[in-house]
Amino acid sequence: MMSHNKHPGYRAALAILAIALLAILGPAQGKHPSVGEKEPYYLKLKEIWTDTGLSRESEYWRAPERTPGNFLSLDPEVTDVWVSCDRWPDGSDARRFGMDAIRLSGARTEHEKALAVYRWVRRWMIYNDSNGSSIEHLNPGPAGHAVVHQADKLLNVYGVHWCGGQARAVEQVWRALGYRAEKVIRGSHTIVGLHYRDYDGIERWHGLDVSHSNVAWHDSYRRLLSLDELSTQWYAGYFQYGLPGNGHLYFNDHRMELHLRRGERLERLWGNVGKPYQDNAARGKGMAKRVPDSERGPYLPFTYGNGIWCYAPDLGRPGWEKGLAEPAVNMGPGRLQPTEAGRPAAAVWRFRSPYIISDAAVKLRLRRRTAEDRVRLLFSLDEGKSWNAIWQAPDELIGNPEITVPICPKFEVSEKGPKPPAGLQSPFGRYAYRLKLELTASGDPGDCRVEDIEFENTVQLNIYSLPQLHPGNNTITVRGRIDPGTALRVTYVWDDAAGKERQHVAMVEKAPYTYEIATAGTGWEDIVCRSITIEAVMAGGGNRVEPAGSVSKPAPAPELSPVEKTMGRWNGQPLQEQLPSLDAVLAAVGNGQRFKRMVRGAVMRADPRMFEAFKSMAYGDPSPNDKLLAFVGMYRADPGKARPVLLDILGDREGRRVTWSKGKDKKGLGWGRELSWCEGGTVIGYIAAEAGWDEFLPGLLKVLASDQCKSGWGPRYGTVRVIGRLGKGRPEAAEAIRGVLEQKRGKEHGDTLIVAALAAGVLGDKGSIAALRRHLDGEYWPLKHNAAISLGLLGDRSIVPRMLDWLEAPFDENFRAYAAEALGHLRAGEALPKLEKALVREPVPWVRQKIEEALEKMDGP
Repeated sequence: MMSHNKHPGYRAALAILAIALLAILGPAQGKHPSVGEKEPYYLKLKEIWTDTGLSRESEYWRAPERTPGNFLSLDPEVTDVWVSCDRWPDGSDARRFGMDAIRLSGARTEHEKALAVYRWVRRWMIYNDSNGSSIEHLNPGPAGHAVVHQADKLLNVYGVHWCGGQARAVEQVWRALGYRAEKVIRGSHTIVGLHYRDYDGIERWHGLDVSHSNVAWHDSYRRLLSLDELSTQWYAGYFQYGLPGNGHLYFNDHRMELHLRRGERLERLWGNVGKPYQDNAARGKGMAKRVPDSERGPYLPFTYGNGIWCYAPDLGRPGWEKGLAEPAVNMGPGRLQPTEAGRPAAAVWRFRSPYIISDAAVKLRLRRRTAEDRVRLLFSLDEGKSWNAIWQAPDELIGNPEITVPICPKFEVSEKGPKPPAGLQSPFGRYAYRLKLELTASGDPGDCRVEDIEFENTVQLNIYSLPQLHPGNNTITVRGRIDPGTALRVTYVWDDAAGKERQHVAMVEKAPYTYEIATAGTGWEDIVCRSITIEAVMAGGGNRVEPAGSVSKPAPAPELSPVEKTMGRWNGQPLQEQLPSLDAVLAAVGNGQRFKRMVRGAVMRADPRMFEAFKSMAYGDPSPNDKLLAFVGMYRADPGKARPVLLDILGDREGRRVTWSKGKDKKGLGWGRELSWCEGGTVIGYIAAEAGWDEFLPGLLKVLASDQCKSGWGPRYGTVRVIGRLGKGRPEAAEAIRGVLEQKRGKEHGDTLIVAALAAGVLGDKGSIAALRRHLDGEYWPLKHNAAISLGLLGDRSIVPRMLDWLEAPFDENFRAYAAEALGHLRAGEALPKLEKALVREPVPWVRQKIEEALEKMDGP
C-alpha cells in the first residue's frame, strides 16, 4: 500500500493540473452550479453540530445534547453520574452498551459481535401494543418527528417500539461501535442491515429482523446469509431485500447521566407505582413472547418502570441557594422570604431527568398571615423566557399549613391519538422544566415565607435498562464528578435466597469508585432487584460500603442461549437440528406431496439428486412461496442444470409451461398471473446476477416493463437492482435504468431510485448525468449518496465542491464516506488537502478505509 505522506510534489502538480482541467472542461460538460449542500435538513444539522466534532479519542460518539440539557443549577454538587454493574450492559451510551453486549456474550468474531448486539437489544426491548410506538409530542426531534427512534431513549426510557424502532436501536449501537449499519424497509416491514466481515474473510451486508426474531442462516451455520443471498440461498420473502437504504437518523443526543444537588435523590424501581407516561408494551401471547421468558429473567410480565425523583433543599444549610437555576430575586439571604412588602420575590429551580416525566408535585410548609400574602407557582417550558401561573394559594390557606400541590396535568398518549391540549403547562411528557416560587408579602415579609419545600417527580423508565444484580459477586462502578464536601449514597434493595428486602449502601466521595455486592442464589431468577437509589448527601468518612463481603464461588452471569436455538426464521427456515437427514429427503424425491412437506429442509440440504423434484415444483406448484423456494433449490442443487430451466421459466410470461399463481385475480383476467411472474422473475434475476448469467437480462427487462411491475411495487426494487448488476456494457440496460431515474412511468419509490442511481454509474451511462444531478439536489439522503457515487464514476467534476462540503459533515459518517468515494473516482486533485485532513480526524474505521482508498487513487497514474 502506498503511503499517503509520499509524493508531495506530485500531488501538488496533480492538484494544479486537475484545477486547470476543470476550468477547461467544465463548460464543455455543462457545469452544474454545485457550490455546497443546500438540502434543508442537512443545513439544520450542520448548524446544530457547529463546533462539535468526533474523534477516535472520544469516549462517546454523541450528538450535541438536546434534551434534557446538561444545565441543572447555579452549582450542582454532582454531575455526570452513572452507576453500572459488570453483569449487565451499561445503557448510558450506545457505544458502551455495544461493548458490554459483546463482553457479556463472549463474542470474538464480527459475526458473534453483531449477534450479541442484536440479541441484547432484543432482551431489553419488546413490541408495542395497539397504543402504537413510543411517541413524544412535546419533544420532537430535529426533523420534527414525534415518534421516538433514538437508541438511548428506546433502550432506557421505553424498551418498546414497532419493528422500525427496534431496528433503529440495533443500527445505532452497531454504528457507535464503528461499523456500517442501516435501517432496511421492504414491503412495509423493517429489519436492520449490519455490515461486517464473515469467517471466510468476505465483508457482507446481513439482514436481521429484530422485532420478529428472524435471521436466515447459510447452510454452514457459521454465518448469516447476506441481504442478496436471502433470494439466492433461501427465499426469504419481503420482496428481495438487496442492499439497504433508508437513511441515518440523528445520532443520539439525549444524555442519560445524572446531575444532582445536595438533598436530591432518584429511586429507580424494578416495577412501577402505576404512573406511566405511555404504557404501550405488548403483553401475553404473540409478539411479547418472541423472546422466551428465560431471557427476561425474573421481571415478567414485561412492563414499564417508574423512578421517584425528589429534591428537598435544606434551607438551614448555608449555600443551598446554589441549587437554584438563577440568582433569587428580592429574597432575603438564605431564605425563601421577601426582602420587603409589596414587591414580588422569586426563586427558580430547574429539574432535569434522563427519564420522561409522568407526574409531579410540590410539597410546601408555609408561613402566611393573611389572604393578601400571595404565594404562587409558575411554570416555564422555554427555559424561563416566559412563565405561566399554575397554582396560587387559596384565601383560606393561612397560618402555618403543609400542602401538596399537584402540578402535572396529563393527556392520553398514543401514536395516533389526539395531540396534547393547546397551551398545556405541565411537566408531563418532558425531560426538563423550570418552576418558579413567587412570594408577595402584604405586610411584614416574615409573615409570607416558605419554611420547607420538597419537589417530587415520577419518571418512566425501562426496567431492563437498570443495572441488575445476579448471583454471586457483582462489581458496581460509580462514575461522575462529586464536589468536595458532598457524597453519593448508592443503595441497592433486592430479594435473594438469603432473604427479602436485602440492602447494600455505598458512600462515594471520589469517583470513579468500584465495589462489590454479593448476592445469594444459583440462578438468575433467585435475584430479584427492587430498587436502586442515588442521593447527594453530606460527605464524611471517604469511600466505603455497608455491608462488605463477597462469595467464594460466584454463579455465572445469565447466559443467552445459542442464537440458532432461540431465533425464529423467515418462512420457517429450519434450525440445524431440525433439518431432515439427507437420506430422508432423498427418500421423498419420488413423492411430490411428501417432498413438498419437507421442501424447506430440502433447500438447506440441496443435493443434485433432488433437482428433478425441485424442477417439478418450480413448474407445477401454484403456491408462490413453494415455487420460489423451488427456484432456489434447483440453483443450489445443480447450478448448471438450473440455468436453462430458470431461463425457460423466466420466458414463460403467459404461463404456458409454468403454473403461476393467480393471486387475488379471482376472475382470471391475467394480471394476477403476470404479477406472480414478475415476482418470480425478480428472484430468478437475483440468482442470475449472483451466477453472472447475462443471458437473463432480456427477460428481466421485460419484467421491468410489465404493467404489473409497478413503480410502488416491492419487487421492482429488486428488478432494478439485478438489471444494474447484469447489464454492464449493454445499452438496453442503461436505457431502462435511465428511464427509472427519469421516472418515465410515473413517480418511483425512493428505494427503487436508490438502486437505479448506483446502477447508472456502474453501467457507465453518461446519459443519466442530468437525472443524477437532480437527485443529488433532492432530500432523500441514500438517493443523494448513490447519485454522488455514480456522478463520480461518470466523471462529473461539477460535484467536487459539494463533495468537499460532505467530507466535513460531522453528523453522519455516510456523507463523509461517500464523498471520499466519489472524489476518489474523480481523482480530484484539489481535494487532496481536505482528504488528508479528514483521514487524521476521522473516528469511524470504515470511513477511514474509504478515505485511504480515495488517496490511493490519487497516487495512481
